Amino acid sequence: MRIAAIPLALAVGLVVAGCGMNTASGQNDKASTLSLDKPVAGEITSRSGTNYNDGSRYQLFTLDVKEKQLIELKLAGALDGALAVFNDQGLVASGSSGEEAGTVDLTFRADTAGKYRVAVSGDGASAYGPFRLQAAELVPYDGKPLVGAGDITDVLTGRPQQYTLQVEKQGMYQIDLGSTAFDTVLTVNGNGVEVEDDDGGDRTNSRVSTMLDPGTYTLGVRGIESNDSGLFRINVRQSALPEGLVTRDGTTLPASGKVDVLLGREDGTRTFVLAVARAGKVRLDAISRQVDTTLEVSGNGVSFEDDDGGQGTNARLEMDLAPGRYEVRVAALEGREGLVELRVSTGGAAVQEVGGGR
Repeated sequence: MRIAAIPLALAVGLVVAGCGMNTASGQNDKASTLSLDKPVAGEITSRSGTNYNDGSRYQLFTLDVKEKQLIELKLAGALDGALAVFNDQGLVASGSSGEEAGTVDLTFRADTAGKYRVAVSGDGASAYGPFRLQAAELVPYDGKPLVGAGDITDVLTGRPQQYTLQVEKQGMYQIDLGSTAFDTVLTVNGNGVEVEDDDGGDRTNSRVSTMLDPGTYTLGVRGIESNDSGLFRINVRQSALPEGLVTRDGTTLPASGKVDVLLGREDGTRTFVLAVARAGKVRLDAISRQVDTTLEVSGNGVSFEDDDGGQGTNARLEMDLAPGRYEVRVAALEGREGLVELRVSTGGAAVQEVGGGR
């Protein structure tokens, strides 16, 4: 959804409730009644009122709203349209189908009770056609902290919003923020954690995977555009940390076996020492469902690196190494924290194939 630029006619003409829009002489600004959960049909034609600033046509509706009520408007049909909502103080919210014609979803919260005017307009001077308009009340989030894991469903109303996550057990937490109404941005702050993500999840949704200690954290929700609005969902999942998890640099890798790794929060990397006793083949696999892994091995005059040589987005290196000590660097291509399983085999030992990718 693209937020509409409000026509001057709307912005000026509806500052006071009951006032008409800035229309051409002789046009009628009579408004039809819009009720909750009772869809209405209409059509923008050449006989509809005209906005002076861009020549688009419009039709007006009045909606009775209670104080603090949360309202969702849906505009559908053949019309390439736009929505704007006004109260006594002026513009409350607006949205349009923009370059991608289709349904317009617009959500607003009523600061005061009273009659609100809903304007359905064509998204431009040449936009005409039938439409269907529906208003529904949404049940907002109850404001209670999210404890450990769970979901929050709420509505963004054009400004950043914050929610509380109470962590009682140390672990790896995946926090997803998703919306079909706007491009999401998620922040996680508290106890030394400061993380932000835009498109780390599916499509334009956000995802943060990070280790959290017991304590209180603030989850911030906003849109990529300053006045984005619409329904969204926060989902928090916690997974136990594997025993023997490596969280520091400099650990010596086994000749064959696996090591569970937590990549650094600051740069998404972790370094190890690989000691090769006899010349031969060495294979490394960096496997993760949380990040796109990379591998680098350097030392004794050689250097190797790989991104997606394994399955999916997993990294794999197969090398002939001389005896000596090597530095192994495991990283996330995204440069962020995540759990990785690092597998090592030497001397041609078999390594079991493991599914990968996020």
